[in-house]
Amino acid sequence: MKKMKDIVALIPTPLTDEGKLDETGLRKVIDFELENGCNGVGVLAAIGEAYLFDRAGWSTVIKVATKHINGHAPLMVGCPAMGTYPAIDLCKEAERLGADAILAFNPLGFRSFSTAELIDHYRAIADSVKIAIAPYCRLEDPIPLEVLTKLVDEGRIPYVKYAWKNHAALQEAAANLGDRLLIFCGADTLTLKYLLLGCKGVLTATAAMLPKEHVELLSMVRSGDVEGARAFYNESILPWNDIGFYDMNVWHSLHKAALYHMGLISSPKVLVPQASAAPWQLEEVRWLLKHQGKLKK
Repeated sequence: MKKMKDIVALIPTPLTDEGKLDETGLRKVIDFELENGCNGVGVLAAIGEAYLFDRAGWSTVIKVATKHINGHAPLMVGCPAMGTYPAIDLCKEAERLGADAILAFNPLGFRSFSTAELIDHYRAIADSVKIAIAPYCRLEDPIPLEVLTKLVDEGRIPYVKYAWKNHAALQEAAANLGDRLLIFCGADTLTLKYLLLGCKGVLTATAAMLPKEHVELLSMVRSGDVEGARAFYNESILPWNDIGFYDMNVWHSLHKAALYHMGLISSPKVLVPQASAAPWQLEEVRWLLKHQGKLKK
């Protein structure tokens, strides 16, 4: 089982104009990430539209990705589900199909869950598979430090994707859990800040758009060149976040439009019921790619 570290790109799932998996595009995007310095890739996360695929489509994405990577880099698979048992079912299937790690979610139900319930949920998931589990601490659905600490103390999780906009909680987690938990920055628009506050790697969709830039940013932070990192981040990464995440109703469409115009995928198609971005938003994507020298079509 390969370990996740440093920069792991969470990639959109390329589709054809007919809404089928663009297998060639998926392979090209994976190659793009690895050739530009990413340690690994993640499929079927939020940016990968996992929750909108049927089971057969979800499995096909994993099959194509694992066959193409062929053990040369670690693969993380998103397994969002309404409850613990459905999540376990997805995790077991992802492991069977060759995943190296699971991006695990809180139960996607109709209420928040208590600390004790979340501990039981992640315990059950971690105990159901032999591969690594990375809980996803999200803005809308955070995971308390008590939950993470318990799971780390029990040896059940080596990673967490941290996207909760609580800076103090991040610093506390980094201070208390130290080298026992690799905290990946999962908040695209806060990447530099979170690297400076304790994250040791990046696990985002923005890293999929700008893999080489994120590798360089992490290197600057690790070398202590904070001023250089700030200038580089503001010039090379922040402009994409301003465009790609300005309207969260179409962020999938904007990311796919960028990959399309970079010549990596055949279509910017998104899964229904999602809408495509407006013409002015797509023009912003083209403008930025042209400015960065990435516009191919």
